[in-house]
Amino acid sequence: MTLTVEILGSNATAPSAAGPASGYLLRTEAGMVLVDAGPGVMAEYVSRHSLSDLRAIVVTHLHADHSLDLMAFAYRWTFPERLPRIPLYLPEEDLPRLRAFDAVFGIDTLPGMESPTHAAWDVRGLRLDGSAEEGWEELGLQLRSYRAHHPVPAACLRFSSVAEEAVVAFSGDTGHCEGLLQAAQDADVFICEATYLKADPQATDGHGHLTARMAGEAAAQAGAGHLVLSHFGLDEMRAVAGEHVAEVFDGTVSAAERGAVYGPGRVTVS
Repeated sequence: MTLTVEILGSNATAPSAAGPASGYLLRTEAGMVLVDAGPGVMAEYVSRHSLSDLRAIVVTHLHADHSLDLMAFAYRWTFPERLPRIPLYLPEEDLPRLRAFDAVFGIDTLPGMESPTHAAWDVRGLRLDGSAEEGWEELGLQLRSYRAHHPVPAACLRFSSVAEEAVVAFSGDTGHCEGLLQAAQDADVFICEATYLKADPQATDGHGHLTARMAGEAAAQAGAGHLVLSHFGLDEMRAVAGEHVAEVFDGTVSAAERGAVYGPGRVTVS
C-alpha cells in the first residue's frame, strides 16, 4: 500500500506567511485522513482536494492550533447540504469539550447545525493506550494512539498499513515521553514537532514541547527513517532546524513545507 503525507500546515499557534497552523493529510489508495485541523487548514485543503475524498479525521488534541478549523469543516459538512458522516477521532477524555465547542458555535435556527461537529461526524474517542483503534479496516490501515506529554489529553499517532509495509507517525504536541517513542518506533516517516530551537525545562518538560534537537534525539532513539520537522514557533526556524538535528540523527531530515508530500522511500513528491 502507498502511504504518503501531504503537509497542509506546519506552524505552532497560528497561520503565518509560511502557511496554516497544524494540519496534515494522510493519503492512501482508499481515501484520505485529515490529521489535525488548525487555523487555515480548511482553506488549504479545499484549494487542492474535495471534502468527499476524506474518509476520517483525527485530532491529536483540542488546543486551538490543532482543532480550530474543525468548526469550519463541520459548517461546510452540514450546510448547504449534508455530506455523508465519517469518523472523527480525538482523545476520549476530551469528548465533553467537543460538546462545549458545539454549544458555542451551533446554530439553533438551521436544522442539522445545532451541534455541527456531532451532526457532521461519528465522534469516537482515542484510547491513548497503544491498542489498535477500531474502524480502520476499510482503509487498509491500523491506528494506534499513545499518550503524549502535554497539559491536555493528547495523542501521539502511529498509522501503519495492515501488512506493516509502511508506517507513518505523528508526535502531536508533546515533550519527551515513552508514548512518543512507541509511536515513532521504526517509522518510515515521522512527523515531529520542533516548536523551539532552544527552550528552558518549563517549556519542554513542564508544558510539553520539543526543540529541534530533541526531535532528532527521539527519531534516533526510535529508529525512524525520515524525520519531518513541524510545528515551528517561528518561520525562520525552517532554514536552520535541520542543523540542530544533524548533531544527533543521521537519517533523512526535512522541514515541513506547505504542499510537500512525504512517503516511504521518497523525500518529496510534487
